[in-house]
Amino acid sequence: MSDSQSDTDYFQEIVAEIETEARNRAATGEYPRALLRSLEEEFRRWIPDASLENGVEDTIRGIEAASYVDASVPLESRSSVGSFVKWVVRRLTYFYHRHMAQQVTALGIHVTRPLRLLDAMLKNIDRRVSAIEDQLDVGAAARSELIAGIANTCVPEEFKEILLEHLTDAPGRVVFGDLFQPELLRFLSRQSVDIYGVSPTGDTIEAVDVRQEQLLDHLNHLESDVLGGFVLCGVTDRGSLNEQLRVLRLLLLRSKPGAPVAVIVAHPESLSSRFGPVATDLLHGRPLHPETWCYLLSREHASDLTVTEASDSTCSLITAKLQ
Repeated sequence: MSDSQSDTDYFQEIVAEIETEARNRAATGEYPRALLRSLEEEFRRWIPDASLENGVEDTIRGIEAASYVDASVPLESRSSVGSFVKWVVRRLTYFYHRHMAQQVTALGIHVTRPLRLLDAMLKNIDRRVSAIEDQLDVGAAARSELIAGIANTCVPEEFKEILLEHLTDAPGRVVFGDLFQPELLRFLSRQSVDIYGVSPTGDTIEAVDVRQEQLLDHLNHLESDVLGGFVLCGVTDRGSLNEQLRVLRLLLLRSKPGAPVAVIVAHPESLSSRFGPVATDLLHGRPLHPETWCYLLSREHASDLTVTEASDSTCSLITAKLQ
């Protein structure tokens, strides 16, 4: 390996470490995405491999340079006779070489034109995505601090027996996410319910199967019709409307026909009183009403819809069975 290549690899390793640290801090809201993009652009400028900086534009320029054909063949030679012979051959075949050069150049133009259109579309998409990210980044640090200081909602004890009866005959594994409730998982597992949890928070606990990852990421890696049911909670209290609908859509796609499903959602009024006005206003999302969840499930032809309200009126349990 040459010294220049070694320096390039070393520099790229440093850039990768910096980008990883920046992404970790961005996840907590400490670094806005606009700052990360400016740092990335600055780093790319100094990476020796220019293709990393220019991307599609560098590829287009390379195609254009390679597609140019000079019909004027050079005449240099060691002797004057050789130069004269080359000149005669060039004059006699110039029309042929020029015709071929024109066709190759035209081919290069037609090849690079869609690439330039693609490059323009990608840049336009990148600008739009950047604008959306910047809008979503507003108040990210404040929201992260608020969420970190808010205790997770606990599932009422009275819901345990209802969930047990509802999930007993599930036709496969049941996923519980994304609230960290090891006691409830342990209770259901001991009653022969094949259930596991998915939560981005919480510690590893023996005898309880909890996957420490985002629920959306977990569902994206599953195949269709592999779940025997689901219990959705946690994200129903603090997730945005888009996040809640995406999670529900993936859960429905991953669940088998006839699977029992349940949704635990806090009442908006109780959540506001528990969090306070500041946290309620700055949180990324807020819970939907039980009637809304019933409507969403009924649209997917779910049957046996039942709504059970907690005795303290803080949350509701919606149960149903998929068709």
